Amino acid sequence: MNELLIFDLDDTLFETKSISKQSVKPIFEKFESLLIKEFGKETTEQIVPELWKYPFDFVAQKYKFNNNLNSKFARLVNEYEYQLNIKTFEDFGVVQNLKQEKILVTTGFLKLQNAKIRDLGIEEKFSEIHIDNILDPKRIHKKGIFKNILLDKKIDPKLIYVIGDNPNSELKAGFELELNTIQVSRFGQEKSEYAKHCITDFNELITILK
Repeated sequence: MNELLIFDLDDTLFETKSISKQSVKPIFEKFESLLIKEFGKETTEQIVPELWKYPFDFVAQKYKFNNNLNSKFARLVNEYEYQLNIKTFEDFGVVQNLKQEKILVTTGFLKLQNAKIRDLGIEEKFSEIHIDNILDPKRIHKKGIFKNILLDKKIDPKLIYVIGDNPNSELKAGFELELNTIQVSRFGQEKSEYAKHCITDFNELITILK
């Protein structure tokens, strides 16, 4: 039976820092004013840099954003028209040439994640694309998506590889489901306890999959 490869998107297929701050600056400027009303200027000055660096849901939980604040940020994100001008990592060609079935599973705001995928031009490179929408009230997270893929594909978990950079997201979910986990460590991250393998570029995938 053929192997199945499940890829993450952000900092796995492209570098999130490559998104120009200018391209999404209007969102953050409007949200910053809302944060100041809620937390004051001093705390807001701590929050905003973290919003650029970490996933929104992580920051929202850390600072205990209320539902109203979350909803207002979501509205800003979902009403914005994105012009991102981003590219995949140079070794993405390796992924395209792999013969195994490939599925993309990514977490974030639905419209923004779709904009990234569209701008990268990678829709046709994957047999399926799943977005773990952080604002979905029925959200099942990546672990739930992986479970559904297992049920749908009926593939031996030993033949499924989860490939991503985030120890607390796709790698942990894959590990808990006893899937093969491959950590992409392009920026010197230490190997996670949830990663069976750790690679610095996609050329190393070829050796692992052999």
